[in-house]
Amino acid sequence: MINWANRLSAAIVAIAIGTSASAQAADWNEVVKAAKAEGKVTLYSGHVGVPYHPEVAKMFEAKYGIPVEILDLRASDLAERVRTEKATGRVSADVILNGAGALWLLKNQEALAPYGELPALGKLRGDLELDGTRLPIYIQGYGIAVNTKLVPEKDRPKSWKDLLDPKWQGKILSDDMRALGGGSTMFATTYAKFGREFHEKLAAQKPQFSRSVRENARRVARGEFPIYIPFSLPDQLLNKGLPIVGITPIEGDVYAQFDLALTNNAPHPNAARLLMDFFLSDEAQLVYVRSARVPTVKGLDDKIPADVKDIVKAKLLGTSNPATINADLKLATEIYK
Repeated sequence: MINWANRLSAAIVAIAIGTSASAQAADWNEVVKAAKAEGKVTLYSGHVGVPYHPEVAKMFEAKYGIPVEILDLRASDLAERVRTEKATGRVSADVILNGAGALWLLKNQEALAPYGELPALGKLRGDLELDGTRLPIYIQGYGIAVNTKLVPEKDRPKSWKDLLDPKWQGKILSDDMRALGGGSTMFATTYAKFGREFHEKLAAQKPQFSRSVRENARRVARGEFPIYIPFSLPDQLLNKGLPIVGITPIEGDVYAQFDLALTNNAPHPNAARLLMDFFLSDEAQLVYVRSARVPTVKGLDDKIPADVKDIVKAKLLGTSNPATINADLKLATEIYK
C-alpha cells in the first residue's frame, strides 16, 4: 500500500536539500560533474561476502569513471564503525548499504543525511515507504537450510514451527539473534507472528549461534549441522553443487529490505548521490534480480529468470519493525542466554 504521508515527507526533504545544500548542485548534470571532480566514492556494506554490489560498482565505474571503494562488515560491526567515525569526526564512508532496520538506527543517531532529489526516484515501486534518507534497493527472503545428505526429504522442516521438534535439539545452527543481522530479523518477525512461547521452545532446542554469515551455510554443507536458520534463500545460487537446500516454510519467508543511505558529512557527497541513483537503474537492479532478490523498481517482472522465479515470488511472512529493533534485541538476549 502506498504511504503517501512518507512520500510527501520525502518530497519535502528533497526540495529542502535541493534549495539549501550549497555543496550539492541542484541541476543533476552539475551533480555528475561534481561527482567526477570528487574522484571516488566509498561504500560500506552490511551484506557480507556477496559479489553483487562489487558488480554494480564496476558497472558504475565503467559508466562514470569514478572508482568505488568497498568495505564489507557484518551489520552490527558496520553500525559500530559508522558511530565511531561520526564521534571522532573522521567520516570515511559516503554510502552505506545495510538492512532497513540497521539504517533506521543510524538515522536516529544523526549519522545519515537526506539524499535529496534523485532522477531515478520515480522508478521505485509505489508500495515502498520512503523517508528521504533510506533508499530501498532490494528485498531478500530468508528460510531454512538443510543438509540434503543428513536430512531425507520426508523429514525436512516444512514450517518454522517444525524446528521445535525434539529431534532437532542441539542440531540447529543459527545466525546470532542477539545482534543486528538476519538472525535478529528472523527473531523479531517470528516473535511478532508466533509469540514468546515459540522462541522459548526454540531456545530449549539449544541452537548454536554464529556470526560468521558467509561460513554458516558451508558448515551445514560439510555436515557439522543438519539445519541452519535463517538461510538467505538467494544464497542457494552461491552454493550450487553442495549438499544444501533452502526451504520456504509454509508460513512464508522472513524478509529483509536492504537500503542505501548517504552518511552525514560524507567526503564525496555528489559521487555518493550519483551512486545511489545508479543502484536504481535497470542494469543495476537486474544484478539483484538474477541473484534471486526482489527488485525495488517497477517494470522488471518479465525479466526475472525462470530458475530464480520461485525464490523471488515466494510467499513472505513479514519483516522486523525498525521502531522496535532495540527492544527486540533485548528480548532475544533475555530468551537466548
